[in-house]
Order: sequence, then C-alpha cells, then structure tokens
Amino acid sequence: MTSLTVAEASGLIAAGVFILQLLLPLSLPLILIAFLTDENSIISWNVLARFLHSTLWPSILGSSTAAVSGVQKRLTISGHAQTIILGVVSIASIVTPLGLYDSIEPAGSPTPVPFAYIKGTSAFSYGTPDRSDAPFTRNCGLQQACPGTSLNKTCHQQGLLENCTVVYDSLIPEQLADVFRDGASAFGPSVSSVFDMQYRTFFNGTDQYSVLGWYAKPSYRSLQVLILDEKVEAVEGLIVDMVDGGIGFRNHTAPAKALKYGSTWDEDILFIQPETQCVPLNFSIEFQLPPVLEMSVDVVNLVLKDHGGLSNLAQPRPSISVPVNGQEFDLRQRAWTAAWYNNFLTLAYFNATDPDPTNITRLDITPGQTFKLQNANFTLGYRNIKTTISLGEYLNLRLSNATVNPHNITQKDFDLATTICGGTTSSSPSTITSALIGCGLVYGAANRTDGVSPLRTDPNSPWSIPLYICASAVRASLKTVSFRYNGTGLDALSITSLSQKTYPSPPLWAVEDLPDRTLEEVQPLWGILPANTTSPTTNPAINLSTIASTSLYLPGYIDPTTTPSRGSPQSPSPQAKTSQSLYRALSINRPAGQPFADYAGWTSLALYAKWQTLSITAAGAAKILDLVWTDFAANAMVGTRAVAEDNQVRPVTVFQRRIRYRLPYAVPGIVILAATLGIVAGLVVLGCMRRTGIRRLKGLLEQTAVGRVLGLVLAGQEEEMGKDWVKKVGGKRVRITEGEITVQEGLLSAETKSDGHENDIAEAEDIENS
Repeated sequence: MTSLTVAEASGLIAAGVFILQLLLPLSLPLILIAFLTDENSIISWNVLARFLHSTLWPSILGSSTAAVSGVQKRLTISGHAQTIILGVVSIASIVTPLGLYDSIEPAGSPTPVPFAYIKGTSAFSYGTPDRSDAPFTRNCGLQQACPGTSLNKTCHQQGLLENCTVVYDSLIPEQLADVFRDGASAFGPSVSSVFDMQYRTFFNGTDQYSVLGWYAKPSYRSLQVLILDEKVEAVEGLIVDMVDGGIGFRNHTAPAKALKYGSTWDEDILFIQPETQCVPLNFSIEFQLPPVLEMSVDVVNLVLKDHGGLSNLAQPRPSISVPVNGQEFDLRQRAWTAAWYNNFLTLAYFNATDPDPTNITRLDITPGQTFKLQNANFTLGYRNIKTTISLGEYLNLRLSNATVNPHNITQKDFDLATTICGGTTSSSPSTITSALIGCGLVYGAANRTDGVSPLRTDPNSPWSIPLYICASAVRASLKTVSFRYNGTGLDALSITSLSQKTYPSPPLWAVEDLPDRTLEEVQPLWGILPANTTSPTTNPAINLSTIASTSLYLPGYIDPTTTPSRGSPQSPSPQAKTSQSLYRALSINRPAGQPFADYAGWTSLALYAKWQTLSITAAGAAKILDLVWTDFAANAMVGTRAVAEDNQVRPVTVFQRRIRYRLPYAVPGIVILAATLGIVAGLVVLGCMRRTGIRRLKGLLEQTAVGRVLGLVLAGQEEEMGKDWVKKVGGKRVRITEGEITVQEGLLSAETKSDGHENDIAEAEDIENS
C-alpha cells in the first residue's frame, strides 16, 4: 500500500475543506427556504436577499443578479474576475501544500566526531580470526640473504662428507618497511601499504633455518561467494567491488555514536584490481545431452565446430619471441597472439595445415566444418564453466597417428603460446619489469542452440560452448571512496561512490629491484610514494625502481609448469595471493573437495545463469575472470589499516532533516499573489484619487438593498434607512410571489409574529446599530 507524504495529506485536507466550503453554503439556503413563507417584512426580505445572493446559487441557477446581457462591462468583468480569482484561490489551497517535502541533506560544513571499530554480521566477520602478532618475515632462498639481512652458512668436513648448516635472518628490515609505510601515510591515514595487507586465515608455521624459528603461514578457506551481489560493499577488512572487480584494503571504523540521519565522508583507499582482455577463438564445442540424464552427467556427440577462427586463420603469424612486460603492454594483443597459435596448433592437430607457422600453404577446412573430439582428456559439463592455463586442453594430445595428430603436437607446443602471452615465468627477475600477466583458455557457459531456454536441460537437447583466450594482469591504484554510515555495525556502512583518485601530478610507485633473484625465489615488495620523492632510502642494500603513474602493474608470474607459491616463510603480507587469485580464476572447474568455492556454477544455478549471460561475448568472458579473481582475493586477504583508531576524531558531514519545496506546485499561489498585489495597488491608487472609500461603499450597499427598493416603490418611503425607517417601513408586511408583489397594510400581526417574524424588527434594529 502506498503511504502518503505530509504534503499529500495536507493537500487532501485542503481539498476536503474546499468541498465543505462549497457544500455548506449551498446546503443552508435549501434548509432555510423550507421554513419561509411568501409574506415577510421588508427588512426580512432585505436580509434574506443578502443571504441568498451571497451564495453560488444565483450563478448556478442563472438568476437576474447573475445576468450578463444589458449589464455594464465593468460589472461583468469584475464578476468574472472575482469568480476566477476565488477558483484559483481554491486550487492554490489544494495544490500549494503538495510542493512541501522532507529532505535529508548533508550539512554545509564538516563535524568532527570520534571513530570506532565496527564489526559486521556477515560470513567474513565470523570467519576472520583476530590478527596475529607475527612479525613481517620472508626468505630469498638458502643460498643468499634478502636485502638488508644476513645469512650464515657453517660447514663441517667429515671425511668426504661436508655438512652445512644455514641460519638466516627472516625479519624484513624496518628501514625497508618504513619506505613503503611512510609513502602510503603521505597520502593520508586511510592509504594502506603492502604491510597493511594480511592473509585472512593463517596458522603459525615453523622455519628451522631462520633465527626467529616461526612465521605466519597462509591458509585458505572460502567464506562466502559475493559474485551475485553485483555491488560495491564493505566486508571485514575490505571494500569489494563486484561491479568492475577489485578489492580495497580498509579496517572498518565509523562514527562511534549513531547519528539520527547518518553521516558521509571520503577516503583514499589502496585498491588492487584485475584487468582482463579476451578474444574469441571463433570455434565452439557442440554436444548433446544424454537420453537419460538421471544416469549420467556426461555429454554425447562431442564435436569442435569452426565459425571462422580456423578456416579464416590470419596470416602472417605473429611474433613468437617472449616479450618483456615492463609497465606498458597490450593485453588484447597478448590474448590475440595466444589465440592465433592455439588455433594454428589445433589445425595442425587435425592435419588441416602443415606444422610450420612461418609457411602456411594450405588450410584444408571450410567454415562450419566439424571435428569429432574422441577420447578427450578433459571433463566438460553443461552445468558449469571451466578455465585452464593449458591451451589446447580440449584435444587428446596423447594420440598421434596418421589421421589424428600426425605431426605429434604436444602440450609443450601449446604451453609456448601461454608463455608468449604471459611474458613472465618463475625464472623471471624479481623487478618492476616482471609484471604479472596470466593467460588461459575459457570455456564459456553452455547455451542451447535450439532456441529453448538454457535453464532447461532436456534429454537429447543440443548445446554449444564458446571458447576464448584471455590475458589478465593485476594493478594497484588509489581510489576515492565515499562512505555513508547510518546505524550501527558494519552492515550500516555503505559505499555511495567509487572513483579513481586524481592528482596534480602522478605519484611514484616503487618496486624492489632484485635482478639477481627470480620471482620463484622472492616476490618484490612494492608501494606508493609521493610525487616529489627523490631518495626514498639511504641504505645501499635496498634497491628500488620507481615509475610515475596513476597505477602500478604488480609483479608476479603464472606459467603452465609452476603454480604460485602458497606460503613459503613470508610476512603476513599476502604478496603471492595476487598471483594465486589469478591462478584460481584461470583454473575454474567443478568442486572436488578442495577448500575453494564453486566458481564453476556446478552447485549454483543462479551463478551459472549469470555465466551464461556473460559467456556470449569476449568482454563478458573477461568479466568472469575479473569477478572470480575479486571473490577469491576477498576471501584470501584482509586490510588492517584504519582511517582512525578508537575514539580518534575525524571530520564527517552529518545529514540533517530539512523542509524543501517543489516550485512547480507554487504556480497557483504565485498567480494569486500577483493578482492580490495588483488589486491592492489599484485600491491604493483609487483611494488616493478619492474615487473609492467606505462611505461610497456603504451608500451603494443601501441603494442596492432589496428592502430599500421595496420601501421606495411600494411604501413610498424615501428617507434614509435608519431606525425610524426600520420602525415605519421595515416592519411592513410584503407578499412576494411569482406573479405579483403586494403590501399588506399595517405592521406584523400577532399571528404573523407567531410564525417566527416577531424578531424581524429587533434584528433590523440590531443591524442598524451595528
């Protein structure tokens, strides 16, 4: 049921009053005439005329007092003007209140309020343990120490056997940590550094080679899938963008005391977000569902169908050199290169071309042609999507004979395309140039080809799966986040806007420069520095590379042979989790007892329906990877930096209740105001000219009174209508009918007085005295 606003209720009340103002003056005359006779005193006829003609009945019934013909134009215009003005006044009394409304608006100036930590009630709040007191640690292998630390190797010779003992310092030097902490703090108390990121779940691990002897080792268990939320929301320790992908690091604090209408404020937050580009392979995998679905979830009649990606293979071939990523690269071009080699190798597998990509002399295939996929070494379902970093996985590369795979195409051939696309591997140097780029094959969600809803899985129904090659990177940037807090707890904190931070000049991003170490050995630290930073550290053991930019592509690697580290002796800072999250986004499959969420849609029809919609286009396939990366990263990481500690004061804009008005509803009132001003101005002018006044008005009232007319015409009394006139003439009886007017001699009789006329003289005298 629709609720009424205060303005609407006021308008209805005004409308009701208006109806009563019409109804009552029209009803009372009808009641009065029921008790009147045709014979009354002259003064009674006088009063009765005033009573009846002051209502709307003359205009409704078209009586002589409402006549137009033969009447001076001044009188006609004044009468019409009066009616119109009174009508507009009535409309204004109803419409004008409708423009009023309550508005909750921010105050004009900030108000300092104390902040406090707020806890939520979501799965992220319940499943996030208290933070560890573990120090920030890492190792760089057992052969050499990390920058700024020491490694002692003691060896003892026992005959031909040499026993060596290694002890290293695993603590990250404070001077190195301060570079990134201070750099983030220079942008504000809300900006996190890499040391304000931690694993969401962890346990205490032992390290027999370090002086410290223990460290916080990461673990992972999925808490909640956020992909279907499709909004920017705050969870424990993070701001999660499930619209465009990305996570921002923030330990959530808000005004300690609940404000009546809430408050709002802005903060600069460090975000890490994926960036993905996909290209279609322009061929699909077609299949049918089995006749009896209850007995099997496998598909039948599996074929690969060309849609131009094989028959119209572009020439010449792209470069096969492995690029240096740096901080500038074209992800779409990387994906296109990998897709080209994937399609070329697929053609060679089916012997539709020769195996030399530099000399393609034949393409023995036509658009729409199909190839049977027999004895495939991968699982394919109509209830889930799938991603993999193993290109060509849809082919059985273990087969090689005269008709199928005669050129002996192997997985290593496809892995080369993955490496060309990614650029970095586990052996890449640990520097700013080794940006993380992950490439993989995306099997989109299956859709029916017979036009029936894909949510129906009918036996023997035909289906098609689109395939894409995608290239993904992960970048860090600062974003300005607008918060609104109205209530208590984390559930009352909402994000109203999210935008890239603007700078007068681009900031500096710094990455540890460790050219003699590989990414497999150590992940370089990174962070943001002010634009005017010249020498972030004086320690010669600490080397940094910087770049002036609004964002930084993070270092890391994903290759087909080595998966990212899940937790060597590291700090609680989840350096490897960005790569691990991307690896999981590129390794989506049916759930198989692992502690990972089901991103394939196997157990969630709603999620699978979303994937069906996104799988239609390459941009949609890219969004699938971005959303999965975001969800996995949100479950894996947490931010520990808060804009304000408990009871620390921060300025916020408090919302207040204010009464506002919509001007269009004021139009009738403005018209009446203008008319009123015009009438008052005319009245003043005419008064100054002595052309109007109370005496003149009273004279016209007496001259137009029906009693005076009756007195003059019938009784022959011309004197002024004073007390004597009332006594002499006012009490005379007059009978008025449709045909005639007769005067009865004498004053009211006793019989007439008994009919209710005994007060006529008294009433007339009272009127005269007043």
